[in-house]
Amino acid sequence: MSLIAIKHEDSRRIALLTGLFLIVSLAAGAMTGCWWIPALSVPGFLGLALLVAHYHRAAEEERIFQDQDLQFIQSAIAPVHPLPYFTRWSSSPALAARLIGLIRTHRPQRIVELGSGVSTLVMAYAAREAGAGEVLSLDHDPEYAAITRRNLDAHGLAAHARVVDAPLVGVETSRGRRIWYAASALDDLSGIDLLIVDGPPRKSGPDARWPAFDLLRERLAPGAFVVLDDTARSDEKASLESWSSVALPDGIQQIPGRKGVTILRMPG
Repeated sequence: MSLIAIKHEDSRRIALLTGLFLIVSLAAGAMTGCWWIPALSVPGFLGLALLVAHYHRAAEEERIFQDQDLQFIQSAIAPVHPLPYFTRWSSSPALAARLIGLIRTHRPQRIVELGSGVSTLVMAYAAREAGAGEVLSLDHDPEYAAITRRNLDAHGLAAHARVVDAPLVGVETSRGRRIWYAASALDDLSGIDLLIVDGPPRKSGPDARWPAFDLLRERLAPGAFVVLDDTARSDEKASLESWSSVALPDGIQQIPGRKGVTILRMPG
């Protein structure tokens, strides 16, 4: 029995290619007398091959998860028209699927989203089917906000979601002045049962989404859910740490994926 069981097809390919590369390198070393050629090139080749295999497996696994999430979304909301595409800039199928699950299970009455798009439509569908409240989405980009409104109208969801223009301006936080949504967009905003932090974009400044913690935490209802998107990014570390510090210890759920989604339950 072999001491090393190579179970995966890509691992077998790596072993075969590394063996061939070793033979070629040894032959080159023998012909030139430069034995450092195999000594340096073979480990480097092996490391590169393993790295490529790792990313290949990770991408394959994410495709499987994405397919499962897309199947769930389609079966859960049955859209009357094709949904906008899920792109690298939009919310992911993982995020959309979890939002549907939260709305169907908990029926939040006050849903607030930072950054509109395909997730707005998905939540509006889920809210309509579950008898939950209206989705209020803040968007700093008037053109993108208008696109979301048109999509809501086309899907017959205008009564279940509203997009508010919220330009990015300088706001005062406990960490100094930051660029965030205009305070006027937050008027009379309280008792939030479900908060989705998927904006502003990272280019608006360092720790672009952290101000949501400082400015919206006191507006949450007891037992509210907070969903953070893109938590795999290093610049979301401050936001994730702040929300995690006030969430229930057993109420933090990390959803695997390239972008990263974190769901947090606040104390009741």
